Amino acid sequence: MFKQMLVPLIAIACPLLLAACATDREANSLSPSAAAGREFAQANCAGCHAIDDGVSPNPNAPSLRRAAHRLPDWAVEASFERGVQVGHTTQMPVFVFEQGDVANLLAYLDVLRQQD
Repeated sequence: MFKQMLVPLIAIACPLLLAACATDREANSLSPSAAAGREFAQANCAGCHAIDDGVSPNPNAPSLRRAAHRLPDWAVEASFERGVQVGHTTQMPVFVFEQGDVANLLAYLDVLRQQD
């Protein structure tokens, strides 16, 4: 009787465990710098921009993947260093970047560019 109950339980548990392991596989495969950039984007950009691709919370804000393709790295970096001004309206909050934030965010945007 125990064996009859155990087989269906295992049949249900295995796919759930596999799905749980694969859920955030992309974040685990990022370099430390890109992972830190993704975390920064999640904390500071996700209110308006879709972090990877998809529908952004603000319909006027492109996904970060789409934004990554709009300007060359040097222009994006210069924009970040000035406080994220390029391509933004007055709705954009003012950012004060900590040491390494710009490099990390650029590393994450580079990953998004390479995925296409």
